[in-house]
Amino acid sequence: MHSYVFLCSSNNREFIKFEVANPPLQISFPLGNAQLVMKIFWFGSPSFSVELICDQEIEDIGQLADIVSHTLAGLYDSVGLSTGVPCSIRVEGFFVATSNTFASLTQGLPGFSEAIQAAGLELHDWISLSTGNPQLRAGLRDIRLGMQTPGEAAVHCFRAIERIRQGFSTESGDRKKTWDHLRQALNIERRWLDTYTSHATAVRHGELVELSLIERNKCFEQAAIVVIRYAAYLKAGRKKLSAPPFEHLA
Repeated sequence: MHSYVFLCSSNNREFIKFEVANPPLQISFPLGNAQLVMKIFWFGSPSFSVELICDQEIEDIGQLADIVSHTLAGLYDSVGLSTGVPCSIRVEGFFVATSNTFASLTQGLPGFSEAIQAAGLELHDWISLSTGNPQLRAGLRDIRLGMQTPGEAAVHCFRAIERIRQGFSTESGDRKKTWDHLRQALNIERRWLDTYTSHATAVRHGELVELSLIERNKCFEQAAIVVIRYAAYLKAGRKKLSAPPFEHLA
């Protein structure tokens, strides 16, 4: 048998009172042709361990980390709903018992400080615009939610772009015109934005969609570019952006 131990943390500050008749809490489920047994130790505390035991060696540790993250999210969401206290879960690192392999885990989220600077936004500009404009605030909040729940990144990033689109709304309420205004103002074609739409639509309709790291980060890139360009558009007095530095995206 092969043993994989994951170090996890939660944002809850107190032990969740959840009685288990025969601790540790154990959950069994298949993974391809393999059978997994998950043992959760001290899951009510801010920091705890999860052991996965498998009858086959698992090469993709990232896949195992996703399984741990999704399973624990289900556990804590069920407890959170009953107690009215939302709790988030984070997988911090892992240990492979059979090989003495230790490593920390990161979600590999991209940063956009260079893109913000390239858009001509100084720190004061960025903070002032982001706190003062309701569309920017809402769009940044959606991107944050996407970063906190990478499995839902597509739908949160889609909504962030939709928030910015609302900044171009007209009295007629014509959605097509708002997209046209966004496209012209930010120098971005709608078809460039549509590359993420299928993922977002599927998630919004309740489908369980798994994105690769590249696909997920593409969602963040698109949403971030729209939000950053909108901030630059506001700083410019709502004048249309053009190259350079705002290359046409199609």
